Amino acid sequence: MEGSKIRTNDKTIMEKKMRKIILLFAAFLSLPAFGQSEEDTLAIKKATLNYIEGWATGNVERIKESVSPELSKRRVASAGDLVFVQDMSQSLLCAAALSNAKGVRMQDLTPGKDLAPEIKILDIDGTNASVKTWNAKYGFFDYIHLSKAGGKWMIINVLWDMNSIK
Repeated sequence: MEGSKIRTNDKTIMEKKMRKIILLFAAFLSLPAFGQSEEDTLAIKKATLNYIEGWATGNVERIKESVSPELSKRRVASAGDLVFVQDMSQSLLCAAALSNAKGVRMQDLTPGKDLAPEIKILDIDGTNASVKTWNAKYGFFDYIHLSKAGGKWMIINVLWDMNSIK
């Protein structure tokens, strides 16, 4: 009988320790990831809007504010059996934006409505982030990679394509 009390006490002590460990672990998991502050979230959204709205309105300064000179923007396309990659640099993006200042040369799928892009931050991990954007007006989406250097979020890579027809 004496031995069963000791085992019960040992079991109770062990259960209490395990509860504490589980609670500490759960508290740790609920903490935001390093670098994932509200300030970063807002800066990432601002950089993304500068890219999209700068392109649509011909505002090259907004593009240069948020898009790295080393930008690699790509789209996989095809012509018959030939599959190829269309590449665009920051300078070509700016040139396209300048021509858009006179009116976007893509079909406006929502005439009379604003651009209103949807932005979804997929991941922020330290100084890197992934974002997906969609816009109904011109019917395309972007997967965007950003990196934070010198306290500033800049777009480094973009993979884009036309929205799927549903």
